[in-house]
Amino acid sequence: MRRFLYILLFPIAAFFSNYAVAQGGSAPAQAIEFTKRVHNFGKISVNEGAKHCSFEFRNISDKPVVISNILSSCGCTTPKWPKKPIMPGEGGKVEVTYLNDQGPYPFDKALTVYTSASTKPIILRITGLAYENERSVKEMFPTAIGPLGVKNNVIRGGQIAQGNAKSGNFKIANISGKSVKVEFAGASAGLELSIDPATIPGNGVADISYTIDTRKAKNWGNTTYTAYVVCNGTRAATPISIECMIIDNFSGISKEEKNRAPMLLAENSSYNFGTVRKGEKVKATFNLRNTGHTLLKYHKIEKKPEIEIITKTGLNPGEKSTLEAVLDTKNCSGEVIYTLTLITNSPNRPLVNLFITGTVE
Repeated sequence: MRRFLYILLFPIAAFFSNYAVAQGGSAPAQAIEFTKRVHNFGKISVNEGAKHCSFEFRNISDKPVVISNILSSCGCTTPKWPKKPIMPGEGGKVEVTYLNDQGPYPFDKALTVYTSASTKPIILRITGLAYENERSVKEMFPTAIGPLGVKNNVIRGGQIAQGNAKSGNFKIANISGKSVKVEFAGASAGLELSIDPATIPGNGVADISYTIDTRKAKNWGNTTYTAYVVCNGTRAATPISIECMIIDNFSGISKEEKNRAPMLLAENSSYNFGTVRKGEKVKATFNLRNTGHTLLKYHKIEKKPEIEIITKTGLNPGEKSTLEAVLDTKNCSGEVIYTLTLITNSPNRPLVNLFITGTVE
């Protein structure tokens, strides 16, 4: 009887031993391979009700793998997946329901897939354009770039820490009636782009994915990255522009280093020059002090071309200094407000804004 139980239980024990190994993370980081990671529903009416799609996958490792959880970025998107272990070579699918109850707008929802094979999740996305009263593609993407169109002439990339890379995506439409093969040329250093699909049918929509790598070129503050689209071999005259704000990187500093870091204090953050005649030059003075314990540096001072800055490049601990901003008002009229943005090496105040206001007659 004992021998019989041993024979019966041995394969079960072996299975759970393998399963435990898979959970322990010795399986490859990408043990689950999806045939696609993005599903584009295209244009859908808000009156069509819920939409469904699926993502097929296969276990390409030599261990059993379990999909432990899938988190949705929105309650409007519900995933279903196999709960049992996926054996090596076996496949399955993640079924997704999008409720389509968010109103008329472009949507992009993320599904974060956690497996027993890796602590690094897999990201799936569903995208599309929901409309109420159907509009033409040209109306939805009004900014023309050759035969293509985008929603805005500038894509906002947000903040990026120096030395890091950041990725994002946006939609581009073919506003012509003929298919267009899209390639990219003349991209700024540090900007990489890809498009799916590479050939957009007439009045169709594609996804552009981009990555900005700040290690490729040393920039600070507001930085615009550009690239040209080449449509059927012809380069468009207007480039794609992606703007971001590059600040110092404080991810590796300790609590003690942060406590001893520089700190910029502006005794006056605004300067009002009153009323002046057009063409006069105005000098705005700001009193600054480093209240921290280490050297304060100005990586860059963002300003308009009509302003000249006179200041030191940094402040020692406890040091006081003035920043002078000379404004040429020859192109100003009425009430004006200018912003100076100081990009510093202070983890507590990496960006400091100073304001110049007044009236030009």
